[in-house]
Amino acid sequence: MSPKANAGGSAPTSKFMSPTANAEGSAPTSEGGGGVTIIRAITAEQPDIQGCYSVRRRVFVEEQRVPAEIEMDENDQNATHILALGDESVPVGAARIVYVDGGKVGKIGRVCVLSEHRKKGIGRQVVIFAVEQIQKDVGVNCGAIAKLGSQVHAVQFYKSMGFELTDGDEYMDGGGIPHRDMIMYL
Repeated sequence: MSPKANAGGSAPTSKFMSPTANAEGSAPTSEGGGGVTIIRAITAEQPDIQGCYSVRRRVFVEEQRVPAEIEMDENDQNATHILALGDESVPVGAARIVYVDGGKVGKIGRVCVLSEHRKKGIGRQVVIFAVEQIQKDVGVNCGAIAKLGSQVHAVQFYKSMGFELTDGDEYMDGGGIPHRDMIMYL
């Protein structure tokens, strides 16, 4: 059974030190900065899921021209979704976590921020929140791994948070967009 959003448990510790954690490494609050009021984990059954889907549709389908039939897939139903809300609780960013390999690996995907909200640190906040959610869901010192398929232009962005490139080659994903696989051991 894969972990679900908002699973119980104490704040995890790992090699990953979030900029949102305090000096003692406690769990971050969901209050954001840089135009984000709150970031939270939700499931496909919650009403706020439409905010995630709306942001994803605008970024991937409308802006990047990813075919709508591949942007949404069977993983959405069981994923933990991350939603970033801006001023007046308007959805501005999203991502999802799909747990694989017996629930020990959280694959972060569909990371996106609306174009008018970029360059404000929202994408970084969404990714950090996703990594911390994986730590929370998998547990402390349990060999958790965060993986993602980065668009090639965003590799340095993910490296700045501690992700490393895997040995695999560049590949096309998401309607012909070049990607590289990246990993972070938690």
